[in-house]
Amino acid sequence: MQQKNSKLVSNVANIDLIKQVNCAHIYKVIEQHAPISRVKIAKVSNLAPASVTKITRHLIEKGIITETERQASTGGRCAISLAPNSENIYVIAIKIGRKLLSLSRYNLTGHKSTDKRINIEKKDGEQLIELLKHEIQTLINDEQALGNKISAISITLSGLINPQQGRVIYTAFGKLSNTALVDILESRFNIPTYIGNHTRALALAEHYFGATKNCQDSIVISIHHGVGSGIIVHGQELLGANFNIGEIGHIQVNPNGTQCHCGNFGCLETEVSDTVIVEKVKQAISRGEYTPLSEKTLNIENIYQAAAIGDPLCEKIVAEAGSYLGKTIAILINMLNPEKIVIAGKITTAQNTLFSSIKQCITHQSLPDFQNRIEISSSDLPANSTIASFALIKQAIYEGALLQKMDIKAK
Repeated sequence: MQQKNSKLVSNVANIDLIKQVNCAHIYKVIEQHAPISRVKIAKVSNLAPASVTKITRHLIEKGIITETERQASTGGRCAISLAPNSENIYVIAIKIGRKLLSLSRYNLTGHKSTDKRINIEKKDGEQLIELLKHEIQTLINDEQALGNKISAISITLSGLINPQQGRVIYTAFGKLSNTALVDILESRFNIPTYIGNHTRALALAEHYFGATKNCQDSIVISIHHGVGSGIIVHGQELLGANFNIGEIGHIQVNPNGTQCHCGNFGCLETEVSDTVIVEKVKQAISRGEYTPLSEKTLNIENIYQAAAIGDPLCEKIVAEAGSYLGKTIAILINMLNPEKIVIAGKITTAQNTLFSSIKQCITHQSLPDFQNRIEISSSDLPANSTIASFALIKQAIYEGALLQKMDIKAK
């Protein structure tokens, strides 16, 4: 009897999964081809017309898609077109940074209508969570005053994240390690909430909206206080069973280098990150090497700008960083054979010097057939934005999970 019940539960779960997948597939077809009739949806999706009718009715009832216009008659009854109701579906996307908490309100077209940044340098874990709750509630209240509903919340931050459990495993700042952040927020707001590593989510954002939009296989490398990567394979985010593929910042590139916060010596992060670049320039100036930059006003922006306009010291240090990064990229190319690699971060201000060093390494250290097909570029997306967090919500929609939970007509 117990075995029969187990099979019954399994069959129900499989049917629900099929419904979720088909629903997501139809939504994507509508989003890509709108306005589109049900007949054309069936042709494009290769699903039975009856299934299309049932699923689109469900999405209309929830307010996720809408009927827009009648198409010209070809002899029979005029077909009614469908389109996403994206302009009327609102979400909150959040980035928890080392110094700033950024919160934005988007609609599903990607239009951002609210953008708020708050200094969190002196906030510990509990204080940060309380602040986060307060700011989310403020945005929800603002929407309710306009008669709108928030349909999802998403959060990105650096560190080791388990998006399936909604848990921060480890982060080097904010004292949020081992925190079930999604459970905390869903219990408070009863709104579907998603969480992910910022760089992994940035790879999704580039794939949906940016430089890798037309690629199936790509890698995004983000360089800021640390170094990380996000990998897209066959149009899907590559996370693995432990959800944290892409920690290239902790590949050893200089065995004689300085110690990293992870405990190892000479990690890529200790040779390439923004804080390291600033420190290297300071050390060079203290040794008497010339640069027109003043040590008192030195920051990462003017270092990269100086490198871009030909300052020899800054060019040398950026080129050295590019060499370490290029060795790592050559390994990634040999392993994954991507179509495109995107570099995100302030370092791309000096991209002529940086890319020259990277390409030299690729030429000498990766397979000829692979390197001939690879393209290296800088990010198309706005820096320091919440667009990576917003990409998590788009992913949840495209996978169907969020479509099952959203109901913007419910009051």
